[in-house]
Formats: sequence, C-alpha cells, structure tokens
Amino acid sequence: MKIVMLNAATLPIYRDELTQLLVEANQQGRSAGFPYAIEQKDAEDSFNYLRHALAQNKRLLWIARDDKGVMGTVQLNLTQPADSPHEAEINTLLVCTRARRRGVGRLLIRELEHTAQNLRCNVLSSDMQSGSEAEAFYRAQGYRCAAFKAQSDRYSRKNEVVYYKRLTASACSSPPLF
Repeated sequence: MKIVMLNAATLPIYRDELTQLLVEANQQGRSAGFPYAIEQKDAEDSFNYLRHALAQNKRLLWIARDDKGVMGTVQLNLTQPADSPHEAEINTLLVCTRARRRGVGRLLIRELEHTAQNLRCNVLSSDMQSGSEAEAFYRAQGYRCAAFKAQSDRYSRKNEVVYYKRLTASACSSPPLF
C-alpha cells in the first residue's frame, strides 16, 4: 500500500476511482457530510470542485492505493477563520469495503497529521455524526470530543459532534510545504 498526496494536476487521474469510493461509502451510510443519496454525477462534481481548492492550496488530498486501485482518501481543509490560523479541519476520510479494518484510515490520518505539523497547524478537528463508527476511530487516534454549537459556521458539514487533536510541535521536523 502506498499513501500519495494528490494535487490539481494529478486529481483527474484518480477522479473516477475516488468517485466510486464516495458513492460506495454513501450507499453504505459511511460518507459523513453527504446526508442524501449521492449519485455518480454529484460525486464527480465534488471532485471537480475540489481541483480548484487543491490548486490554491486551500485543501490537501491524500489517497491510499495498492495494485487494485484506490483504497481510501482523506482531505485537509486549510481555510480557517482569521482568529484560528493554526487550525485545520479533516474532511472526507473514506476507506473502501475491501480495505476496511486493515489500518488504511490510520495511515491516512498519520500522513495528514505529519503534513499538518509541517504546515505549523497545532489543532486538527473533524465533525461527524454522534454514535457513528467515525467517533470510535477518531478516539482511537487520540482525538477528543469538543463542545459544539449547532449554529456554528465553522464546520463545513454541520454534524453533531466535533473531535479535535492538539499536535505537538516537537514532531515537526520538516520545513513548511508552502
């Protein structure tokens, strides 16, 4: 398995596989942030929109892949309010059915956290549905549940709970990417 960061130029190469991953996750009720049944076209459009954000370094995107194709993906949203410049939001962590419970999500999060530290982010957060499998996963990765106000404009998906993790500066050993 290989973890790869995509950019605006490489995203189209994997768009079809990412689209299938999103549609599969949605059909199985595992795609946080898409409260409706997402169709193929909607999934494609979401990745087309993402290309612009990648080009402007507003988001980062990783995939996990093996010889059979894309197994998982995760995004880091770097657009935060001016009063929280050292925070970033984790979006759309998805792992395909054939790769679940094999450490793919954990490796994607680990790579995301390492990059976030290199970018001088000191807090990561993700919102999710209360009681979901995602809650147990994030707790196992060292994230803690935070108080969350439903009226907050801060989180993109407006789900029920927010998990956060403070990153340690000592683990940051590489120069900033941007």
